[in-house]
Amino acid sequence: MAEFNAVNRGVYIADNLDFLRALNDRCVDLVCIDPPFAKNDTFTADRLRPPLSEPELETEFALLRRWGINSEEEARECGIVWPESAELKGGYKDIWSWEKDVHEVWVKEIEQYHPGIHVVIEATRLVQGDSTAAYLCYMAVRLLEIHRVLKDTGSFYLHCDHTAGAYLRQLLDGVFGKDNFRNEIVWRRTNAHNKTSKQYGPIHDTILFYSKGNRFHFNPGTVPLMREYVKEWFTGKDERGSYRTNMLTGSGTRTGSSGQPWHGFDPTSVGRHWAIPASIRSLIPPEGKDWNTQQMLDFLYDIGVIYIPRNGAGQPKYKQYVGGGIPYQDIWAYQPYTKGTLYESEESLDEDVKWLEHGQEKLGYPTQKPIALAERIIESSSNPGDVVLDCFAGCAYVGVAAERLGRQWIACDINPRAWTVFKRQFAKPSLHLLDCSEETAGQQVMGGVSPAATVHGPNELPARTTPEEEGAPNLPRHKAAPERKYKVPASLIPEPEMLRILLEMSDYKAWCCGYANRMPDGRIVRTTRNFHLDHIDPKSKEGSNDIQNRAPLCPYHNVSKNNRRIHLDDYRKEIADAGEMLVHSTGELIHLPEALQKAMQIYAEAWARRNGVGV
Repeated sequence: MAEFNAVNRGVYIADNLDFLRALNDRCVDLVCIDPPFAKNDTFTADRLRPPLSEPELETEFALLRRWGINSEEEARECGIVWPESAELKGGYKDIWSWEKDVHEVWVKEIEQYHPGIHVVIEATRLVQGDSTAAYLCYMAVRLLEIHRVLKDTGSFYLHCDHTAGAYLRQLLDGVFGKDNFRNEIVWRRTNAHNKTSKQYGPIHDTILFYSKGNRFHFNPGTVPLMREYVKEWFTGKDERGSYRTNMLTGSGTRTGSSGQPWHGFDPTSVGRHWAIPASIRSLIPPEGKDWNTQQMLDFLYDIGVIYIPRNGAGQPKYKQYVGGGIPYQDIWAYQPYTKGTLYESEESLDEDVKWLEHGQEKLGYPTQKPIALAERIIESSSNPGDVVLDCFAGCAYVGVAAERLGRQWIACDINPRAWTVFKRQFAKPSLHLLDCSEETAGQQVMGGVSPAATVHGPNELPARTTPEEEGAPNLPRHKAAPERKYKVPASLIPEPEMLRILLEMSDYKAWCCGYANRMPDGRIVRTTRNFHLDHIDPKSKEGSNDIQNRAPLCPYHNVSKNNRRIHLDDYRKEIADAGEMLVHSTGELIHLPEALQKAMQIYAEAWARRNGVGV
């Protein structure tokens, strides 16, 4: 386990991939992120409550100047957002492009070192399109780094919605391993949403919960029980209060002490084993930490919290008391219509994770989450003093929750506006916990009687002390991207236009096998639907992204060729030998040398138009 090498209570304004790569291996206990959702939209943060003041905006620009960033172009080179940029107005873009947002080295590394993840991305590209696949590639390289910086006992929570949630689940199975998936938590994010008359109102988000391994901290709290439920089921009563009896065994047999007979009952006879729930396990004294299951059962029976039916007429059960409530389940849903129905309170169930409403913590971010939501996660999956990381920290809710609960924390965001939001959150009377300092020397600053949160720029990242060669267990190490190179150069001609031009050359037939969209009478429909652009000469062999090296393929052969890394001409011969041609011979397909000559002319004309040169 490596040293935690970042500044506690540090807010880092940087590309979070650079930031994550600067952290030591296995130095973080819990990661909780709320990344972009791939909504194909641009979200702004110019509706802050109260509105952004001139001094706040000037502070953001002053910090950038201190970091040597004096223009929007220089901010872009550092991988961060320029405040009040014309495009984003201080918010963030959630529109993804394979050619603009995906670094070529990411694709090569994922393909070489993580073939399972590569298949997930390529399958998404085929089913959902380039935009979602580009988003997954962006997320994949960051999730791999998150896995590396997590301790072996660490946990990870990712907030998403229906847009890309299913694809992220597949991606996370590839990063963490499917056996380390713990829960898909449903969180009710609003009261009602009448989006359209053709679907049910979408009112929930999803939180995906994974652990690094099988040994991780997990101590969920409880929610109170409903009065009518208590009245019907909690019919027993002793000095500890009202109770009901519940199963003391779990499914599956065991060979250790949890599978041995106790008080005349053998749990393996019914395919089960002894499973002591947390609600009564907490009654075991500290000296019992090394007891086996049989000894713990004896102790709990002696203090009266285990019930054994007379005459062996059933298996032993434990007493579930009202005061313990119900442990958190995988649906976190504030119920606005249940007031007055609780056993112990007149308040509504689960109010601690209610959605944000105006006049509460709301700052103007469309995707802002309540602090109580992060508090539930942090309390359940970390201990006081543990390190909590949020590397998509725009609305500050994880850092504030971690501070309230006595954890160390670090945050990262590409937007200097995040620092403005952190300062506002910590300045609120109801949340006043910290002073905030504009110091950027990389050292924690003490302010008055309370500690201080500090801000750090993209040139003030932590100094990594663990050699890159060590890596995280069972994961190949990641090589750093070339310095300050963030984007693959875009094609000169937009891909939709490129696809249309190339299909016109072949009379809307795929260049691989002759596939075409046809009417029942055999007529070809001149549409680009169901065709995919691939490379004639593979990208792995330095093939160009532009029109002179692109070809429209059918979906099946696009995936197959992509996995083969073969020139299209050679691949067409294999298709013919396999009997997969939809024409009589390869001679009926477009002639590649002629297509190349035409494409080169189209490319030259496009280049001349862009540069204002006569063709």
